[in-house]
Amino acid sequence: MTPAPPYEAPANDHVLLAFDGRVLEVFGYVDDARYHVWERPRLEFGTGRRRLAQIVTRHGRRHSIPYDAPLLPGLRALADRLAESLPPPAPRH
Repeated sequence: MTPAPPYEAPANDHVLLAFDGRVLEVFGYVDDARYHVWERPRLEFGTGRRRLAQIVTRHGRRHSIPYDAPLLPGLRALADRLAESLPPPAPRH
């Protein structure tokens, strides 16, 4: 299987999210962060006065990132690409 091409989406003037088909990366926030698809990361978007995107992993780890409303379409496109790239859930024994 050929990995998906890199995809990048700014969340605001200081934060960039990048996904290469295997690893979701956050650059420019307090510190950089990496989430492998094995962790089943997903993006959730809050609305209202304080707009936050949250990266949530299958283990419940959360990373909140403020986003600018005009950049939401690019973030949603990245979230869709991420969701399409996740492996199927492991069977429970």
